[in-house]
Amino acid sequence: MNRISIRGRRGVAVAVMVLASLFVVSGCGSAPTTSPAATDIQGGQASSPGTGPAAAGSEWGHIHNLTVDGERLLLGTHEGLWQQSPGQPAQLLSNPPFDVMGFALSQQHMLASGHPGEGQDLPADLGLRQSTDGGTTWAGVSLEAQVDFHRLRAARAVVLGLSAHDGRLLRSTDAGRTWTDLGTPPLFDLALDPADPDQVVGTTEQGPVVSTDGGATFAPITGAPLLTLLAWTPKALYGVMSDGVVHTSTDGGSTWHVTGNVQGQPTALAADADRIVVLAGDMIVESTDGGMTFSPRITGIAEH
Repeated sequence: MNRISIRGRRGVAVAVMVLASLFVVSGCGSAPTTSPAATDIQGGQASSPGTGPAAAGSEWGHIHNLTVDGERLLLGTHEGLWQQSPGQPAQLLSNPPFDVMGFALSQQHMLASGHPGEGQDLPADLGLRQSTDGGTTWAGVSLEAQVDFHRLRAARAVVLGLSAHDGRLLRSTDAGRTWTDLGTPPLFDLALDPADPDQVVGTTEQGPVVSTDGGATFAPITGAPLLTLLAWTPKALYGVMSDGVVHTSTDGGSTWHVTGNVQGQPTALAADADRIVVLAGDMIVESTDGGMTFSPRITGIAEH
């Protein structure tokens, strides 16, 4: 594989627009819709009806990102950070709530980025924020009024953030206090190896790319499927295509195999061990067998 550097490339806007055309990216605006009948999903085929708690509706606004923390699901939304346990209604964590555009768990702490909530006297771009009390209260760490991260990934003391404004990829090795600008690789999503933060896999218009130097340079992954969203756990690297096909890699993204399928256009993906959660259409579906089968976890979500 010939290594290619994409540091400083200005094609990120084009790549994001093309990938966004494949599926709808979480945003702001539409009102909640009525959910169709929830279904168990396997291999893209609907089977017997399933159940799941109804969404909090307009209280959430839009869901921007998902994070799996054991059995608990964390939802970064337009109206704050929420948590949801299996079969239970979601509960608001952040007080006061803010627009959680980017989110990551790091060394038992929570990291987030986005925009202030109503009535908050904060800059429009929050930079990196941190919570040490489980997501209730938040304080600024760095880059306030400078950056709005729509993608945040963390492993050990390393944090990677993808800026929404100009596509810059920023890297921190001290839990987000200071940053190195890695340029503008045309990434839509990215995943960080929890065991080795120098290993990064990203998605682009042409297909997945891999970095072995923390995101400074990337090389294409030959033969990989055209994935849009990624999630990396200690057990496997998971990816989903715009048509809902779920793929798994156990060798850092070098090779992939199909494990299952979800219905609807995926707009967020999260995983922890064998648990995979996908926001697709107007429901969140969940797999507890590594992506082979999916069933509804939360229904009745406003489509973005």
